[in-house]
Amino acid sequence: MTNLFIHTIHLKTGNNLKLQQYPERALLLAEEKDIIILNNYPDTDYLNYLLSIGIGTHNILIPSVKGDSLSDRILKDQQLLKYLNKQNPLILQPYISTVAEAKIAKLINATLNGAPPDLTEQINNKHYLLSISPTLEYKTANSATVIAIAKQQIKKYQQIVISGVQSYGGIEIWPINNTNELIKFENRNEQYLITKKYETSNSPNIQYQIQPNQIEEIGITDQILDDKLKYQGNIYPSKSQQLEKIRDDSYIVCQKLQAAGYRGILGIDFIETTNNELFIVDINARTNTSSYGLYVLKKLFPNSYQDKYLKIIPNIKIGKTMTFKELTGTIGPLFNIETGLGMIPYNIGGLKWGEFSGILIGDFE
Repeated sequence: MTNLFIHTIHLKTGNNLKLQQYPERALLLAEEKDIIILNNYPDTDYLNYLLSIGIGTHNILIPSVKGDSLSDRILKDQQLLKYLNKQNPLILQPYISTVAEAKIAKLINATLNGAPPDLTEQINNKHYLLSISPTLEYKTANSATVIAIAKQQIKKYQQIVISGVQSYGGIEIWPINNTNELIKFENRNEQYLITKKYETSNSPNIQYQIQPNQIEEIGITDQILDDKLKYQGNIYPSKSQQLEKIRDDSYIVCQKLQAAGYRGILGIDFIETTNNELFIVDINARTNTSSYGLYVLKKLFPNSYQDKYLKIIPNIKIGKTMTFKELTGTIGPLFNIETGLGMIPYNIGGLKWGEFSGILIGDFE
C-alpha cells in the first residue's frame, strides 16, 4: 500500500499564506514511492537535496482549483480525486483527522490513518484529558467567571496559568503573575482552565503511532518553552529522570484512546516539577512538530539513532526573502549523509517571508 500525505493545517489564526506552506513538512515523512499533495510545488533545489539524503518523494500533486484549505481544494478537484481513486490501495496520512480528510479518504477508497473526526475533536479539548487521566488540579471557567476565579487563584498561589480548552503550541496559554494582566480576558467568549503555575524542570513529549493491534513508541523529546510557555522547539534525547513513568502513564492513555478508535500519530505532553512530580498536561491528536524530527532521525539512523543528538528549531528568522540555494550560503553546514552531522532545513516555503525551520543533527552531547 502507498502512503498519501495530506497535511492540511486547520487553524483560524495566523497568516493564511504562511499556513499554506506548512503541508510541505510532510516531505520529511514520505518514502520515495509515497504521494504527497501540496498547495504549490516546493523549491526544486530543496527537493533534490532531500532526495539526495533519502528523504521525500517526487510524487507531488497540486490541486488545480482554489479553496479555503488544501483539503478543501482536493475535495473540489474532481480530476484529482479520480486520479487518486485509480492508484494502488492508499493509506491517507493526515496532519490531523477532520471531517474533510475523512471525506477525502472515503471518496478515493483510501484507509484513513487517523481517528474518527468527532474523536479528534474530543481529544483536542482539554476536558477530555481530565476525563481519562490524572492531571493537574484545574478550575473551570467561562468568559463570565474567568476573571473572578483567576483573582481567587492568584491570591492563593501568586502565579497561575490560564489556558483555553483547546490550545496549540502555546497559543491560548497565559501565565499570569498579577491581577492587572486579567484585563485581556474581558469580552472574550471562551471556556478556560485555571491552575497554579508549577516550578518546572522539564516538559517532555512522547510520541506514539497507534494502530488497531499495536501501540508503537516513536520517541521522547524535551520541549523548549519560553517564559510565556510558548513552544520553541524540541531536543532529543530527553534528559528526564522519569522516562519509565512517562512511558507507563502515557501508554495507559494510548490504550484508552486505541479502544475508543484512535489511529495514527499521537503526542502526549508532560511537565516535571522541581519536586519531581510528573503530570500529563496535554494530548495532541495530530502530527506533532517533534514527529517530523524523530521520523527523520530514525530513517537516517535506523540502528543508531539512540546515539544521536537532535534539536528541532522552528521559525528561524533570517530577515529577508531568499531561495533554498541562497539559504545554504548563509547557514551552517547542511546535513551530510557521510558525516551524519548538520542541519536539515524544512518549512522552506516560509523563505518567502524570511523564515524557515531546521532539524539539527549531531552526535550525542
